[in-house]
Amino acid sequence: MSRIMSAKPGHVAKPVAQSTWRAQQSAKPGVSWRSLLLLLILHVRAAASLAIGGALGRELAKARPVVVHVWDAKPAELQRYAIDDVSMACREAGATAVLVGPELVEAVAKEQELARGNFPGPLPVIADYALKDLVESPELCAGAAKLGASAIGIRYYEEEEWGDAGGLEEALKQAVAAAEASSLAAILLGEFGAAAGPEGVVGGSDLAARVGAGAALTRGGEEGGAPALGCWDGSEEGLQRLREAGIGGVVVKNACRGDLGRGAHLKSPSPAATLVTKLVKAALSKGSKKIWAGAGGTGLASDGGDPQLAADRYYNNRDTR
Repeated sequence: MSRIMSAKPGHVAKPVAQSTWRAQQSAKPGVSWRSLLLLLILHVRAAASLAIGGALGRELAKARPVVVHVWDAKPAELQRYAIDDVSMACREAGATAVLVGPELVEAVAKEQELARGNFPGPLPVIADYALKDLVESPELCAGAAKLGASAIGIRYYEEEEWGDAGGLEEALKQAVAAAEASSLAAILLGEFGAAAGPEGVVGGSDLAARVGAGAALTRGGEEGGAPALGCWDGSEEGLQRLREAGIGGVVVKNACRGDLGRGAHLKSPSPAATLVTKLVKAALSKGSKKIWAGAGGTGLASDGGDPQLAADRYYNNRDTR
């Protein structure tokens, strides 16, 4: 008390204990408010992804889930408005989720987030990765989560060197565990984009259930196990074939035909977004529905290059690029 009373006139003295505490705190290497804010933002984003990832599992269990696969041969050259147009079309058409390569995850997730609090709300974004990449670099899942993904699509091929069926299943378990460690759901995309033979795996639903995945690409309706999805190329014949096989849910493969930005600078919704809408509506219909003539096939690359070659690199050579 004597120290406080002896302060010079015109000055306000601080209690010794309080000033000492503040000096000690300022000297400590603490966490800045900016760091705390960043941690809070990351926490909120992770919580949102976890909630959407849980919703994805429920939606995939419904009668007719539709996962829209969006791919572009030159994602780095896309304008943001072109991506937004297609992302919005997926949501407003009634799709269940959007499946994209790592290059498009952040842009699509940001557009979907704009719909939070509205109806329809944001769709889960599934990041497409090759199983080999996930086994070699499990941290890819954490990276996808930071970009806004809600799930991982695990693309694998039975002809690859897994040793035996047990080796493949163990690799899938590792990939699913890496996804779960980052609060992400997982779906299996067996033979997705395979150069020869049908896409999907016989018994994929049971395999997905054993490794903890939420759904699987299969070749026919399967009883029990995780929800089954069929790979649809966008043709009317292909959709009819899936329905006859007892598959209700589909992955609409390459919905923009390799050119997501097609016509986006000329009109809105863009031709690519319009095609996505027509495909989703057709997939959701209960009966036969005429599909726009532009559906099906690989499509044309905007630069006149070889779109099939670009697609082959995407599906089969992701880990060698």
